[in-house]
Amino acid sequence: MTRPKLALFADRGSRQLAILADVVREEGGDPFVFDIQLGGLSAPRVLLQEQQAYWDGVDFSAIHAVHIRCAALNTPPTVPALLHGAAYAEFRSQYLREQEYQATTQSFFHRLAALGKLVINPLGGAYIDHDTKAQLYMKLGAQGFPVPRTLMTNDPQKALTFVRDVGEVVAKPAVGIGATRKLNEWDLTRLDELQASPVLLQEYVSGPTLRVHIVADQVVLALRVISEAGYVDSRSAPKHFEWMQLPEGEAQRIVRANRALGLHFAAWDVLESNDGRYVYLDCNPGPFILWIGPEHTRVVLRALAGYMLTFARTGSLEEAATAVQPRHSS
Repeated sequence: MTRPKLALFADRGSRQLAILADVVREEGGDPFVFDIQLGGLSAPRVLLQEQQAYWDGVDFSAIHAVHIRCAALNTPPTVPALLHGAAYAEFRSQYLREQEYQATTQSFFHRLAALGKLVINPLGGAYIDHDTKAQLYMKLGAQGFPVPRTLMTNDPQKALTFVRDVGEVVAKPAVGIGATRKLNEWDLTRLDELQASPVLLQEYVSGPTLRVHIVADQVVLALRVISEAGYVDSRSAPKHFEWMQLPEGEAQRIVRANRALGLHFAAWDVLESNDGRYVYLDCNPGPFILWIGPEHTRVVLRALAGYMLTFARTGSLEEAATAVQPRHSS
């Protein structure tokens, strides 16, 4: 029997992708590992034309399932605070060049999806939601999913009104990755600084953070993050993880949220509040999962590999989803 071929994309040298490739081989598949970054000296060669799709010389006609592990497309960060003319010109040139890379990469994966291949997860909307936090909260809240009360603003007076109305408030980055911390009295004396840059403010919800991993229509692994005392953001000082089982209704609800964002695979940060609520904090469609430890990592990657391999063998998303099983005990 022919071994199903899967394509796995990440930055060059990704250790997580190497582990996933090993799991795919163990499960009877044939993984092709690709560098997703088109820029630089080691840039792969890409061809996309009507029914043809090649990446680094590999014909994708025989590849039926694709996984993308990256936080976002390779875009330069915002302009540094100080740049002289020549440095700015170089930065701007790099930025413009990246637009070509992004257009090519987006087109490649969307074309694969249009050809009926399983792409986990397509670049675009899912990553934009992850990188623009306020949009994610508004989108989830509008569909009835539980999120904290949130305000993004560069208006000092609106920020002060929000703090007075909500009570305990945290501040977090509006884009990308960064630690969450509580606002204090000194912060309230500096609100005029918001006029230089917007901030995302959110009600403080007391309780442990859960890391919830979803593949297809299953919560395959939920972990309670046990962190050092005194940290608002549990990711800042994790000590270990406890396996836990979400109540069935909560598991079904977060799976619906995952599907509402168009995702086949994701890791969610969820607050298990001290008053019994489950509140959604973030959804990462290309999550880094090595931080949860080797045993937990393999549980998640085995579920992901099984989903992709079943689809590659059957061409059926329904059969692939049925093949995914959650971890039932610690």
